Amino acid sequence: MSEATEELDAPASVHAAMAGEDAEAWQRIEEGIADEELEESKVDGDGHEAVESNQSVDTDEVDTLLDGDAGDDERGGGVEVTYDHELGAIVEEVEGYLPEESMIADDVLEIVHGHDDRVRVANTRSYPWRTICHLRITSATGSVHGCSGAMIGPRTVLTNGHCVYMHGRGGWVKKIEVTPGRNGSIKPFGTATSSHFISTKGWVKDRSSNYDYAVIILPKSQKLGNDTGWMGLANLSFFSLMGLRVNNSGYPGDKPYGTQWWNANNVLAVTARRLYYRLDTYGGQSGSPVWRYKNKKRHIVAVHNTGGNPFNGSVRITKSVFDNLVKWKNTYT
Repeated sequence: MSEATEELDAPASVHAAMAGEDAEAWQRIEEGIADEELEESKVDGDGHEAVESNQSVDTDEVDTLLDGDAGDDERGGGVEVTYDHELGAIVEEVEGYLPEESMIADDVLEIVHGHDDRVRVANTRSYPWRTICHLRITSATGSVHGCSGAMIGPRTVLTNGHCVYMHGRGGWVKKIEVTPGRNGSIKPFGTATSSHFISTKGWVKDRSSNYDYAVIILPKSQKLGNDTGWMGLANLSFFSLMGLRVNNSGYPGDKPYGTQWWNANNVLAVTARRLYYRLDTYGGQSGSPVWRYKNKKRHIVAVHNTGGNPFNGSVRITKSVFDNLVKWKNTYT
């Protein structure tokens, strides 16, 4: 693979330069970038402006980190390994980058991504799996939906904007039941119910998937994050993200209800506001964290929110996203 230093002054459309030279791959990546630009055209002004439920260009290339907290026990911890007796599979967080020769496989253009690589997390009491939340959502019209989320503070749960504000279901949802580390019927850290949400103008007003992120604020009496801990946040540069092996875990709707499933893969394309990858996901995993594991630390780098052509994708934690999340986390402790 050639060095990408010559692309420093290139337009956004070449942000997938390291994903290969195959013409069809380029075409599909360009389609993804065109879709992002279409979403951006919906937004008037700063789409990151906060909008709360109880109230009616970010291309910085400097890595910014906010470390997480492992909670009241099992602090520090290295790679968590969980054996699933039913599946006979190992859950092991990935770290670092794929070898250069494996940066792009022959089948990366598959929308369904072929074999399902997701593995069930059996021990959801351990860190970081306990920080990942099952969300049971009751919309404004009374319909019930599922999403995923992640603790990023004592009371703050990161998820998608479309999990808290549903344009086709009356807007702000009525309530969300948050269950961190859920394992089927087992709820090791209990459940908190919230009706306090914060999202962005870009999602709530403009309906742009580029700004499809939000937080759920738990009640003061239910600071579940103090027990579960939380992962950190990272605004990483293009060069730190491109080719990075990332982890994802959440609560997909095609698996037994309330069970958590993990898999990992490499980032194939990076644009100004989004990441694209071949992580296997399904409905219900919206809002699940995409994180980097490095030097025994976990930092969320994106929030999963889309599936389909050309790849599955997420909202990248740019500087504006990072700043919003840190502000919301620090405001509600």
